Amino acid sequence: MGAGASTATLAISQVPLTISTPARPQVVIAVTNSESMDGSTITYCNGTGNSGANCSNGFSSTYTGRGGALLTGSGAVGGLTGSASPINYPVPANFTPPVTGGAAGSMQPYTSTVSGGQLADNSPSRLNVAKAGILSILNTYLATTDFALLSYQMSNTSRFTTWVYYMSPAGGFGFTNTPTATSSTDTVLNPCYGYSSSSSSSVKSNCGSIVTALSASSSTVSGSQYMTVGATSDDASINDVLYASNLNPVFLTYGTVSPSNPYSYFSLNSYKNGSISVSYSKVAPNSGGWSTSPTNAGYVPFTPQVLYAQRGWGYGGSQSYSAAATNVAMTNLGSPSASQLTSAYNSFSPFLQPETNSTSTSEIKAAAGQSPIYALLKTAQTSFTSTSSSSGCTPQKYVVLITDGLPTQDKSGYYWPPAGSAAATGYGVTASFNADGSLNVAGTNDQALLDAISQIQTLASAGIKTYVIGLGAGVAPATNPTAAQTLTAMAVAGNTGSYYPAVSPAAFSSALGSILVQIQKGSYDQASVALNSTTLSTNTQAFLASFNPSDTPYSDWTGDLAAYALGTSGGLNVSTSASWSAQTQVDDFASGSGWQNTRLIATWDAVNNKGVPFRWPATGVTGINSTQQSQLQPSDTKGSLRVNYLRGDASQEARNGGAFRNRSHLLGDIVDSGPVYVAKPDGPYIDSSYQTFISNNANRTPMLYVGANDGMVHAFNASTGNEAFAFVPNGVFANLYQLTSTSYNSNHIYFVDGSPQAGDVMFADGSWHSVLAGGLGGGGKTIYALDVTSPSSLTSETALANAALWEFSDSGMGYSFGRPTIARLNGSNAFAVLFGNGYASSGNHAIFYAVNPQTGATLAKIDLCSSVPAACSSSAPQGLSEVVAVNSSGNAGAAVDTVYAGDLQGNLWAINVSSANPANWSVRLLFTATDSSGNHQPITSAPAATLNPNFPKQKGMMVFFGTGQLLAQSDLTNTNTQAFYAVYDNMTITSLTPSNLLQQTETAITTSVSGFPSTTVSSSLYNWQSPNPPLSCVVGRTCPTLYGWYYTLSFAGSGSRMLTNPQLFAGNVVYTTFSPSATPCTAGGSSFLMSSNYATGGPPSQPFLDANGDGLVNSSDVYNQQPLSGVQLGSFFASTPAFVVSNQGGYTASILVGGGNSSSRNNCANGKLSCTSSSPSQQYYSWSGWWQIL
Repeated sequence: MGAGASTATLAISQVPLTISTPARPQVVIAVTNSESMDGSTITYCNGTGNSGANCSNGFSSTYTGRGGALLTGSGAVGGLTGSASPINYPVPANFTPPVTGGAAGSMQPYTSTVSGGQLADNSPSRLNVAKAGILSILNTYLATTDFALLSYQMSNTSRFTTWVYYMSPAGGFGFTNTPTATSSTDTVLNPCYGYSSSSSSSVKSNCGSIVTALSASSSTVSGSQYMTVGATSDDASINDVLYASNLNPVFLTYGTVSPSNPYSYFSLNSYKNGSISVSYSKVAPNSGGWSTSPTNAGYVPFTPQVLYAQRGWGYGGSQSYSAAATNVAMTNLGSPSASQLTSAYNSFSPFLQPETNSTSTSEIKAAAGQSPIYALLKTAQTSFTSTSSSSGCTPQKYVVLITDGLPTQDKSGYYWPPAGSAAATGYGVTASFNADGSLNVAGTNDQALLDAISQIQTLASAGIKTYVIGLGAGVAPATNPTAAQTLTAMAVAGNTGSYYPAVSPAAFSSALGSILVQIQKGSYDQASVALNSTTLSTNTQAFLASFNPSDTPYSDWTGDLAAYALGTSGGLNVSTSASWSAQTQVDDFASGSGWQNTRLIATWDAVNNKGVPFRWPATGVTGINSTQQSQLQPSDTKGSLRVNYLRGDASQEARNGGAFRNRSHLLGDIVDSGPVYVAKPDGPYIDSSYQTFISNNANRTPMLYVGANDGMVHAFNASTGNEAFAFVPNGVFANLYQLTSTSYNSNHIYFVDGSPQAGDVMFADGSWHSVLAGGLGGGGKTIYALDVTSPSSLTSETALANAALWEFSDSGMGYSFGRPTIARLNGSNAFAVLFGNGYASSGNHAIFYAVNPQTGATLAKIDLCSSVPAACSSSAPQGLSEVVAVNSSGNAGAAVDTVYAGDLQGNLWAINVSSANPANWSVRLLFTATDSSGNHQPITSAPAATLNPNFPKQKGMMVFFGTGQLLAQSDLTNTNTQAFYAVYDNMTITSLTPSNLLQQTETAITTSVSGFPSTTVSSSLYNWQSPNPPLSCVVGRTCPTLYGWYYTLSFAGSGSRMLTNPQLFAGNVVYTTFSPSATPCTAGGSSFLMSSNYATGGPPSQPFLDANGDGLVNSSDVYNQQPLSGVQLGSFFASTPAFVVSNQGGYTASILVGGGNSSSRNNCANGKLSCTSSSPSQQYYSWSGWWQIL
C-alpha cells in the first residue's frame, strides 16, 4: 500500500449491471493509414489572435485555416527551416510528443532521433495522435475488452522525400514583406527569403534559377519574407505533398500546362484507371518537363506556376483493395492477470510507435496512396471470435474506424476522388444523403463509397456496430461538410448514429474514450427487460422509482415514479395499481406547447456561478452560457433544437421527420437515484427559531425529488404526481447532446443517477431553509444544491434559477456516488453538506468534503490517503463512498462529531469533526476489510451507526457496513468473498482488521430441508462481548479483546455482495444482498433480505421475518428453534429496505424492497415490490434519528 501516483483506472459501466451479462466485448480498431495520415492536427494561423509559434511554421498570420499540413520529417532541410520545413511546433493540448515528451504549449521538434540513430516523427500528426489514443485505450480497457488492430495491407513500401507545393495566382507569384489575404490569394513564408546568403548552397542555387525563370528581381525575392499564392498543398481541402526522390530542395514548374484544366480534359473513367496526369513544359532549375498525378487527396496542380519546397519524408507503396493487414489478431484474454495484460499490451505497442525514416521498423506507416476502406472493413468482419473465453457468451462486436479521409478505391481496384473534393466535382462524382443522414444510393455514383457503405451494412446485419472517427480538419463539418455527411452516412449504416469529428488531439482522445465507454455500456443482453427500483415509504403511500431499458413502441430507455396506496389493516395491503404515474404526468404536461410554456427547468451557469433558465438564449431570453451551448452542438448547429428536445419538444424526433431519437416517454430511466420525500420540516433541532420554521411550513406541499437519466433532477408533487420543476446540473452538459442520438438506445449513458438528500439548515443570516443536495452517480463529478424551502413559490424559471444555490466541482472529485449528508456542526449556526469524492477521480485518492450548504464554499477537503498513506494503493481503484455523520453522545439535534465512510480499498474511516474549526478535524483509519486471502473488500454503500449496546456504561459507536461493488463490467465475474461487518469504535482505536472481530456463521437452508417456500438463512449465537467469550476462547485463559462481529456473505452464493445501505430497525440491522447470475450469458441475479441482531450478529432475538410467506410472523418462522436471519427474495436486484408499521391489533411491520418481479417472493404492487412481514421487538419507533433501535 502507499498513496503514490496512480496507475489504476475504473471503467464505470454506463448501463445497469444488474441487467448486464458478463461477456467481454470485442473491438476491431481499423486505421486507414493513407499518406495523408502524416498530416498535422494543428490548425496553423487560424485567424485573429494566432500565436507567433503557430504562424512561424510556413504560414502567415492572415491565413484562416491551414489544418492538416503533412509535416513528418520536417526540420531536416537546411536553408528551409524558416519556411517550408520548420524545426519546432507548439505542443497542443492532450498530446504528448512520442519521442521527446513535453508539456502543452512547449516547443518541441517535429523530428527527433531514436535509439539506433533513426529519425522519428515526433509531431502531432494524425497518425501519431491515433496511435497514442489507441495505446491509452488499450491500457484502460484490455482488462474488460478484447481488441484487434488492422491497417491497410501494403507491398513495395518505399521511403520518399516530400515537398510542399505552392500554386500561383492567375498572374503568377508575388513577393512582399506585408502578409495579406484576399478571397483568392494568401501569403506564405517565402522559401527563397534570404537565399542569397543561405547556409544551403543547394537552396541558394535553386532559388537563383527560379528568380531567373520568373524574370524577377533577385533583391525582391531574396528580401521578401512572404510569397503570394493562390493555394497550397497544406490547405485543408488538399492536404497533400509531393512524394519523390533525388529532386532539388526548391524548384519551379512553369511554362505550358497540359492540360490547362484536367477536370474538363479527362473523364471520370481516366481517373478511375489512374490515367490522370498534368505536365509542365519547363522546370527551374532544370531544362526538362514535369508531370504529376493525384494521390488519394484527388488533387493535381494546374496553375500557371507551382513552386515546390522540400519538407521531410513520407512513405508510398501499393495498397491491397481486397484485404487488410491484421497487425494484431483479436485477443482472447478472459479474466487476465497483470502479466497477461502487459503481454497483450506489448503485442500492440510496436505497431503504434511513431513513424521512423527506416523501412525496416514495424510501426504502421502512412504509406497508402489510396484509401480502400472497403478492404479494411471486409477483413474486420473476419477478425472476431465466436465466443468470449471468460464466460462462453457470445460477445458484442464493434469496429472503430479511424480515418482522416474518405474511401477512394473501390473493391475492384478503381480510384475515385473523395466526395466533396474539387476533383470529385470536376469529374462528376456524386454522393447524396437522406434526411436521416444515411446514404442515398440512387443519388450516388461514388463506387468506393458505395462499397464501403455496403460492407458496413454487411457488418451491421451480422450484429457488428461500426463507429467512425473523422480525424483532422479535412473531414471536419466546418471545413468539409460533404466529408462530414459522408462519414455520418457510414456511422448511420453502422448503427452508431453519427461520426465523431476530431480536429485536435483533445477531440480525438475524447471521441475514442466516449466510444469505448459506450461499448462498455452496450455489452449486455438487450432482451433481458428487468425492472430495478428504489422505494420510499410514508404512512400511507409507497413511491416506486423504476426504469425500463426497452419500452414500447421505440425500444428506448424510460423511467417512472409511481405512488401506491398502502393499507396495513390485517397485514400490509399494497394497491395493485398506481395512484399516479409521473411518467404519464410529464408526457401530458409537456404536450403541445407545454414543454416551452409550462415546464419549469433551470440549470447552473458555472461561468457566472448562478442558476439560469434551461433555455437557448435569445433576445429577451436568459439562458445557458456559451460553453454549454458548444457542448450541446459539438459537431453541428442544432444546439437550440436540442434544448427544446430535452425540455420535451417532440417535433424534431425521427417519427416527425427530424433527426433526433424517438421517445416512448419523456421521463428518463431512474436506475440508481432513490426518491426523497420532503413535506413539513421534521428535523430534530430544538432551537426556538426552528420551531417557528416548522410552524410556518406545517402545510408545505409534500414533494418528491429524484434524479433521472434524462439529464434532470425532477420535483414532483407527492399528492398528484405533477412535475413542479426540474433542474439540469452543469455536470451533465458535456454528454447531453447524446440523448438526441438515434443510437442512444443501444449506447445508454448515466446523467443524474445519484440520489438526492434533503435537510434543514440555518443560513448566515439566521434564517432556516430546506436544502436539497445530490450527486450524479455514474453521470458526472459534481454535487448540486437547491433551496426547496417553498416549492409552491417556484412558479417561474427565474424563481427556480434563483433557488439554485450552487454546484460543487473540484479536481479531487470522481463520479459522485452516494447521497450527500446534511448535518449540523459545532460553531455558531454551522451546518454542512458532507460527501465523499466518489470513484474514478484523476488522483485516485479517497477524499472527504464538507461544504457550506448556502454557498457551496469548501469548509474542508481531507485527503484520507494522504493522511494515512499506507492505507491506500495507487495500483488499485480508490475513492470515498457515501458518508454517515453521528453525535457520539446520542444527543438528537446536536452537532455531529464523527463521520464514518468506507472506500473502494476496504478502509472504514472515522473523521473527527467536533472542532468548530475544520482545520482541526482529524482522521483515523478505523478498520480495513479483507477476505481470508488478503483481498481488500470494497465498501460502496453508506455505513449505519448507532450507540454501542452497553451505552452509556461504555462509550463509543457500533458501525455496520457490508462489502462488494458492482461498478464496472469486470465486477460481474468477480467472485471474491465479501462480508458484513459490525465494528465497535471506542473513539480512539485504529487499524482494526477482521482478526479483531468475532466471526459468526450464516448458513443457507434450502427449501427441501426447511420446508419453507424459499431459501432461508440461519445464524450462529456466539456473543463477542465480554464477559461472554467466543467459542474459540477457552474459559480460564486470557481471551482476546474483540471489537465487534462479522460474517461472510458466502451463504448467498458465489459472488454475493452488499450494495445497498444497511438499515437499523427494532434492534436489528437489516439489509439486502445481490449475487450476479452464475449462469453464463444470463443477465440479472438473486437477492436476499437479511436481518441480524445488531448487538451480537446472531439471529434476531425473536422471530422477525416471515419465512413461510403466510403474512404473519410467529413461531412458525423459525428453524432449529431459532429465528431466521434471512430469506431469499428472488431473481432480481433488491433495493435498500424500507419499513411500514401498523399498530392496529398489535404492532406489526412490513419490509418493502423495491425491485420485485412477478415471480419474486411475496410480490406486491403487481410484482414491482417484494413485501415481507416482520415483527419488531419494541412498540416504539423513531424515524428521524440514527438511534431509532434503542
